[in-house]
Amino acid sequence: MSCYVAVIIRLTSLPPRESPNMRRIFMVVALVVTATASLSAQRLGPAAKRPRLQEASDTNDARAYYALGLQRFDRDPQEAAAAFYWAARINPAWAEALYARRAALLMSDRRMLRLVMEGNRRNMESDEMRRLDSLQFRALMLNPFIYRKLDRPLFMAYIRNAATGGNRGDQTPELEFAINSYLREAGDEMRGWLAYSDGNFPSALTYYERAKVNARDKTSVQLDIARIFGMQGRVDDAVTEFGRALDEMRKKDQKDLVVFYNSKALVEYSIAVLREGSANTEAAREAYGRALQEDLAYYPAHMRLGLLSLGTQDTTTAMSELALASQLAPDEPHIRYVNGYVLAACGHFAEGLVELQKAIELEPFYALPHLRLGQVYEQLGKGKEALGAYEQFLARASLSDPQRGTATEHLTELKEIIAASSTAKP
Repeated sequence: MSCYVAVIIRLTSLPPRESPNMRRIFMVVALVVTATASLSAQRLGPAAKRPRLQEASDTNDARAYYALGLQRFDRDPQEAAAAFYWAARINPAWAEALYARRAALLMSDRRMLRLVMEGNRRNMESDEMRRLDSLQFRALMLNPFIYRKLDRPLFMAYIRNAATGGNRGDQTPELEFAINSYLREAGDEMRGWLAYSDGNFPSALTYYERAKVNARDKTSVQLDIARIFGMQGRVDDAVTEFGRALDEMRKKDQKDLVVFYNSKALVEYSIAVLREGSANTEAAREAYGRALQEDLAYYPAHMRLGLLSLGTQDTTTAMSELALASQLAPDEPHIRYVNGYVLAACGHFAEGLVELQKAIELEPFYALPHLRLGQVYEQLGKGKEALGAYEQFLARASLSDPQRGTATEHLTELKEIIAASSTAKP
């Protein structure tokens, strides 16, 4: 089995989606995010106390903390932020956890929420705001088609705060009626955004198309339309709309783009993900290249080009691109993990070992680097070190992790080998 095939098998494990196109698209996203780590604890913000889960919950399961965060989002956003923090540490490559943590932090800070909703440019460029927005920026780098379902409750909180001073005791039925009436009377772009937040994509597209006709700045509307098309698996329509957005963006000076995470590099990267998901590898490669022309430091594109090169058995280019990604994002455990995994899969065990160890150093709660580290130690003939790595994986992996069986088998075999070796000694 080639190293590329081995990587594909182990890096893709997302559940089936609604359509064949979406299964392929999310498989491409999975190659970047599934079975990988992401953000170090420091880049998630201040450490948060781990919330208590229900007694039967698996404390190694990021989904349990994510579910708790959703439950607490409106009533206790600080606890929700803590829950999303731990979801992102256990499975830091999960884009939704990063997006949700940003949303919960905004929900718990009325001043910051107001600044975001009102879009004051000077305040948007503050260090505090940049730290918050970096969470969403990095979530989009992991999955450019992330569904931002918490946008509506954030906006509702903003309106409530403005109307009541943030006092929840003042939330009367009359106030709720007034808020909903206001939202129903909003313009087409706002109504499209609300329909999107509610998961009503057909209505969202209708409103956005109307809004685009008279919009002063068409770019944001076009990007929203393109992302919805992408989420629906309408690849050609999405690419066309992304292209229109790029045309609008190129008419302006870069300084006029207030929302920094709507970059041209991200748009080209989104096109590439769609093209790769629809099995148009050459078009995907070209789009990844265009993303790097916009921003040579855009490391997700380097990583994807590296994995695409593995598909053509071009291991030299693959390892070169992945090394670049690792150098450009030295504090990103998921980049270290993928680079280490591919190095080891292609027989460069010593180099892979260094990268996997760095991934663990950056995010010790992330389970999979421990598993791969155990496999590398086995290849290097270091049985005791491999045994320890497998034990560390099992201590961190969720009970539903499909690779627990593999780790357990290797652990049992190593214990038997070590025991036999010890018995055989005079």
